Parts: sequence; structure tokens; C-alpha cells
Amino acid sequence: MKVLLDVDPGVDDAMMLLLALGNQSIDVLGITTVCGNVGILKATENALKITAAAGSQVAVYRGASRPLSGKCMHATGIHGQDGLGDSHLPKPMNKPERTKAAQAISEMAENQRLSIVATGPLTNIAMFLDSYPDMAKRIERIFLMGGVYCPKSTGNVTPFAEFNFYCDPEAADRVMASGIEIVAAGLDVTMDGRCAVDCSMLAKMRGIKTAKASTACKIISNPVSRQSIFHLHDVFALFAMLHPEIFESRTCRVRVETAGKQRGRSIASFGIGNIKVLSKVNAEMFQEKLLRGLS
Repeated sequence: MKVLLDVDPGVDDAMMLLLALGNQSIDVLGITTVCGNVGILKATENALKITAAAGSQVAVYRGASRPLSGKCMHATGIHGQDGLGDSHLPKPMNKPERTKAAQAISEMAENQRLSIVATGPLTNIAMFLDSYPDMAKRIERIFLMGGVYCPKSTGNVTPFAEFNFYCDPEAADRVMASGIEIVAAGLDVTMDGRCAVDCSMLAKMRGIKTAKASTACKIISNPVSRQSIFHLHDVFALFAMLHPEIFESRTCRVRVETAGKQRGRSIASFGIGNIKVLSKVNAEMFQEKLLRGLS
């Protein structure tokens, strides 16, 4: 499977990248970065740091430095000032490619069907769809982390909105309404504490003697120490592609509110549609896949 990773690293983005890079069941063609958890320059530097730590030569493309409308919003209070849990990984030797993200996506999809794992605001994907509308049919599926779909669930920015959708609701609405097949991991499932990293899981990770596991522990140790638990939101999007058997889902259509008090709210109409929203996860298998992926 040919895959593009669209990220805003971010601790959980970094964990997702470590699990994806070098995975033998997918062919990662490139990484695009977007403004979100951190600004675009730091997000791009962090993507380069992780590819270097993973021993990967995958190209990194700088993407959108701001949402389609409005101001940037960051989450360094959660992810640390460096975006990687204040782990201070070495400065990367490699540089990002000159090609910008939207064009890079178009070029990757030109001669092959492409799947996308998107774990930040959907600005790059929306810009690609607007700039290259004829290329949408070349996108096989998008696996994304974003939104909150169950009426009983609440957002993590406002009572209505999850961070990625709140950061760029116009982009989220554009992508969700595109007709492309989408698998969405929202807060309904990613907030399952059984899948989070706590002190016990961190100890298991430290017992894995690989470079990937060592880097993962450096990145997530401080957040776990500060918060006692860290949710791996973005890993769900990757695992929805790699391990669909561990999830249950519901089919729907989704629109995203772009203004007002409910900005970023996911409005789901269940029954038919192009979107599968993850509704349940086998937590034991999730943990098993996480540890195996790091080893």
C-alpha cells in the first residue's frame, strides 16, 4: 500500500511516525507537515528529527503555515515547547524538500493510488483538493484523527470540538464532504484510557531494546510524568489502516461547523455515507500492536 503521512508533530504524531516508518506492510512515499500542535517550522523540523531517529530516508515536505481562515492555534502546553515532550532530540541533518505539500501529494498520486494518514489539521489535504480537483479520484482512502461523533462525548478544546477540527474547521469540512472514502478516529475512541501510555506501559516500552522504542520513551516520558497518562490519539489513525480488525465502526456522512460557539463540531448523519467513524477498540490488541510495532 502506497501511503502519505500528513502530520503536525506533536508527541502522538511522533509515536505514529515511529510505528509507520519501516513497517513492512506499507510503502511510505513521503511526509507532509502542517501547522497545528506546533508552528510549521517546528513541525517540519520535528518530522525530520523523527525520520532520522527511525533511520529513514523518507522525504519531508513543508505544508500550510496557517489554517484556511483565521489564526493558528498550538498545543505546546500538552506537547512541550519543542513539540516532542521536551526530549531535545538532535537537530536533523536533512532538509525538507523544496516542493510544497499540496503539490507533493498531487505528484505522489499521479501514477498510483495513494492512501493518506492525516493526524493534524486537514489544511494540506483541503488545499490539495482545491488546487488539483481532478486528482481526488487518485486518493484511495484517508485515515484521519479528528472530530468527536457520539453525542455523549465532548471535545478537548470546547465542549463541541476536537483540536484538529477546531484549528481548521473549513479544511475539515472540505475534506469530509469530498466523497473520498474516510476512516475517522475521533475522541469517542481515542480517549479510551486503556490504550493510553501510563507508567506501567512506559515501563514495558523501556524494556524493548530497539532504537525506535528508545526514541519513543524519550519523547513520551515527560508528558507521562507531568500528566500521569498520555493518549495516543494519532496512533489510532495509523492502526485503523494497519489493523482494522481491532476496531468497530459506524458509517455516516459528516459536515463540520465552521463558525460560532460550535466551531469545529462534527455533525454526523449515520446510516449511509463515505465515512466510517471508529466506535470501539479492542484495547488489549491495541497495546499488543503498539509494543510489537516498537520492537
